[in-house]
Amino acid sequence: MSEHVLLIHGDLLTKERPRHTHQKNRFQYIIFLPGLFHYKMACADAIWRTYLQAKEGRDDPNSMFQHVGILRPQETGRISMKPGFRRMHDVIHYDLHASILECWHLEAQSREPVEWQTLEKFGKSDLEWDQLMEMSEAIVNKYVATTDKLGDLRARPVSERDKQFENQFEASFLPWIYIFCATGKHKYAAQINKFSMNLRSVYPQDLCRIIRLNLLCNPTGKPNAFRAVDWLVEQNNLCTKVIFAGTGPNCTIDHIIKQSPLIEVFRNCHVIMENAVYLKNRTIRHTHPDMAATIEKLRSHIQSTSSYMISQNRSAKRIIEDQIAVGMKLIQQKKVHTLDRDGLMLEHSSVDA
Repeated sequence: MSEHVLLIHGDLLTKERPRHTHQKNRFQYIIFLPGLFHYKMACADAIWRTYLQAKEGRDDPNSMFQHVGILRPQETGRISMKPGFRRMHDVIHYDLHASILECWHLEAQSREPVEWQTLEKFGKSDLEWDQLMEMSEAIVNKYVATTDKLGDLRARPVSERDKQFENQFEASFLPWIYIFCATGKHKYAAQINKFSMNLRSVYPQDLCRIIRLNLLCNPTGKPNAFRAVDWLVEQNNLCTKVIFAGTGPNCTIDHIIKQSPLIEVFRNCHVIMENAVYLKNRTIRHTHPDMAATIEKLRSHIQSTSSYMISQNRSAKRIIEDQIAVGMKLIQQKKVHTLDRDGLMLEHSSVDA
């Protein structure tokens, strides 16, 4: 493969490097692949912009900001300003865990109100796999947002709308291109759109298969341990520029370049020492925190506020727009960044642009 194409993974800044060479019809064999780790960071930032950035609506009992007060009570100020990827990533996952548990609780109660009064009783029931699949599909159709369903709910008369229930719909399955447009991340929307178009209409099928096989890697070779390639690149950068870069006057560019080929040797030395003194998996990797009690506390809050039960004429201080519809509208009105045939960014500010 390397004799014909060269795949490059990275963020948007990395994308800028080969773009200028492509404009001059040079290095056409270089193909940029959006790093899925940086793409995940962009998704987390889009969710933050949608649910947490605006100050309006933070006092709503069903708002994500109130959930943050339960998950990370000491960090509400930082979450509202610049939370960072890891902190936002954990909040999204823990909030999603609590929400899904409550959705299963409601679905189980709707089918067997007496027998499945609690999640513990439902968990001990002997259900067939087909039944679990049918219930999970019902949960998705009932509680996970789609553009059509959200539009139907918001088309109801004001007296019948439950604005807090509408805000609880999950956005993780919505097309991220439109969400990026709606949240102001136009460059990511344009680059992901161009990458998708290349896979569908430009690249040969064999090349598409190669690209899909190289979007992830498995550094450890263990099952379910695949990582985005740019995540591995960032880890190598950490080792090269921080951990093994030297200290004081030894931390120089020349020293870093000289030591960089030995990074794996240094890491293997650490592993050997860990195994020799019985410190395996105790110096680098840490045990995940036990969040069971906190997630259950959040689920109890969601249950007490009836987040996933429709209540007519329930108001909310801020209406969270359907980001898919917003993104579609911006693209149709040409108020977002697009790409020309050479990959250059074009910005349109009006419908006539």
